[in-house]
Amino acid sequence: MRGRVLAPVAAAALAFTGIAAHQAPDAAAEPGGWTLPQLTVSNGVITDVTGRTVLLRGTNVNQLNDYAQNDQPLPTAAPLDHTDFEQMATLGFNVVRLNLAWSALEPTPGAFDQAYLARIHTAVNDAKANGIYTVLDMHQDAWGKAVGTPKGQGCPIFMKPGIGWDGAPAWATLTDGWTTCNFGGVRETAPAVARSFQNFYDDTQGIQGHLVNTWAKLAAEFKDEPAIAGYDLLNEPNPGLRDPFSAADQLGKYYQRVIAAIRQAEHGSAPHLAIFEPSAIWSALGIDATPPAKYITDPLAVFSPHLYSESINIVNAFPSIELGFKIGLDAAAKYKAPLWTGEWGWFGDPSSDAPKVDRFIDQLNANRVGGTWWSWKQACGDPHSVRDGNTNKAQGNLNRIDCPSGVPLGLAPGYARPVSRAYPRAVPGTLSTVTATGFTGTGTGRVEAWYPGTARPNVQSSNVSDLTLTQVEGGWQLIGTTVGSYSIKQS
Repeated sequence: MRGRVLAPVAAAALAFTGIAAHQAPDAAAEPGGWTLPQLTVSNGVITDVTGRTVLLRGTNVNQLNDYAQNDQPLPTAAPLDHTDFEQMATLGFNVVRLNLAWSALEPTPGAFDQAYLARIHTAVNDAKANGIYTVLDMHQDAWGKAVGTPKGQGCPIFMKPGIGWDGAPAWATLTDGWTTCNFGGVRETAPAVARSFQNFYDDTQGIQGHLVNTWAKLAAEFKDEPAIAGYDLLNEPNPGLRDPFSAADQLGKYYQRVIAAIRQAEHGSAPHLAIFEPSAIWSALGIDATPPAKYITDPLAVFSPHLYSESINIVNAFPSIELGFKIGLDAAAKYKAPLWTGEWGWFGDPSSDAPKVDRFIDQLNANRVGGTWWSWKQACGDPHSVRDGNTNKAQGNLNRIDCPSGVPLGLAPGYARPVSRAYPRAVPGTLSTVTATGFTGTGTGRVEAWYPGTARPNVQSSNVSDLTLTQVEGGWQLIGTTVGSYSIKQS
């Protein structure tokens, strides 16, 4: 990211307070910039290998996803290049959840598409150059592209035609002839989706084994990359045709199998986080049966429900934002694993939603956890737009796009402000408290924190030496060295 020279007045003020002023480095890899050591898990907390607690906060990026075209001419995903990551850095983000498509990775049985892999490498490198980790997310919605109802085909009474989404390749879509129509336009209610998932869990024709092998190839490709935060093993999996507890059991067996394959592929290298989710029911209700702990024994496992309380949950008021976090934390404790929410967000009027977004950030702080907003950009032909009949309306909730022209409209201030709030990115040892005005902890080493805005933050510290504030695009980078019990507060 590009740096800006401090104004002379600000520089003088920094000198007076004893905090050094520096021009931002031209590249994140230069000394003094953000650092991205390999991540791990210690005592139920995401940490890095230097012993720092790390809060991973950022956004989902769906621009490499392979969405169904759905008989319409508009692009289904926006282009992705280095400027996206540079703009994310101006919001203080330190992680992206990069949505990937099995259909693009393995377009034919046994294939591993090198051109798609090269695009993933480029994205990971661009993120890294801007001080941003990458979570590789095996994304799917309603199983895949091939579960849309063919044009002109009728539906049974009380059902509606479905559209294609993303995820599995057509050759791995085993519907057994069940209808692709759904109830009330809800994608997960299509019998073909449930049947396809059940065949996946049952490993019919070895399709689960194909995804496991694809994950192993992907893990082998990135096993020596510390800027890969981890692997999100399957986005919002449908329960298939089983009751909630049997569904959770079969999901747990898949997680056990795929984690084992990833660890074998990473052999000889430091392992990455294994991020696992409950079923899609959690995203709708804010609670669900979870996979039995006997299947999730990996020491780097991270529990990742999608927390849409007071947003798109079926019952908007339940659970509340605060209760949603408690439910998620209680579930994570069953595995002795960290909580990290891979998706959260609001999709209405930014000005009226902003207080809820602030409450959500308050809970991230209070519970000392992270998450990724859904989403960075949404193209005009994205299946969400097609389903809702909105392909001629502006799309996206954070970084808006005019439709159908595709012209960028820029960040929505009502959402950009709260998601870019100050936070400690990485702190030595134990992170004890995080509030809107500062943080405390206990440990010795390098601390890194983000502060938004053009005005230099007025910070007071205790037991922090060599503390510097560097102005970067969008805000300020704080770096220092802590010893013992420390605090950094902003007034």
